[in-house]
Amino acid sequence: MALVRDAHCHSCGAAFSDTSTYPRVCAQCKAQVWANPIPVSVVLVPVRHQGRVGLLVVRRSIEPKKGLLALVGGFLEEHETWQQGGAREVREETDVVIDHTSLVPFWFTSTEPRPNRVLLFSTATEMDASALPVFTATNETSERGLVFGPEGLEAVFAFPLHIEAVRRFFAARGITGAHEFITV
Repeated sequence: MALVRDAHCHSCGAAFSDTSTYPRVCAQCKAQVWANPIPVSVVLVPVRHQGRVGLLVVRRSIEPKKGLLALVGGFLEEHETWQQGGAREVREETDVVIDHTSLVPFWFTSTEPRPNRVLLFSTATEMDASALPVFTATNETSERGLVFGPEGLEAVFAFPLHIEAVRRFFAARGITGAHEFITV
């Protein structure tokens, strides 16, 4: 039996008779349930290493796309702004501490074909690789590194919208060429 999202009222627990559409109105208490998209804060952290600027990335140690690279990011918590959530995700996934007030909007988009996630891409202040703290792997991230160059990312990146953001970042700086990944 497949699980159905929002099969029961979040207010009184009564089962919805029709789970095929939204909004759902509870026959018992009249509470409404909506299927709102989930906001995701994704941070592009530029890092200077040996005269080049790359982007901080992680290797995923969870599904989906376990083993592939991704930008740093995750779901916002209800008490956070997109900046606070982005800075929290950077710290949790990479051990790098950034100032959430320094994050600048970069690109906002929705997932396709089903727009159930809104990705809020931002950029952090550029930092030097020598300032990166020691990395400790977590249950979500097995490796931290830098990616340089926009070409061929489909072979190593988990998510198409992360690839698009990386390409936009490098294009804005006139950086071309094949990608390179290094561990930091």
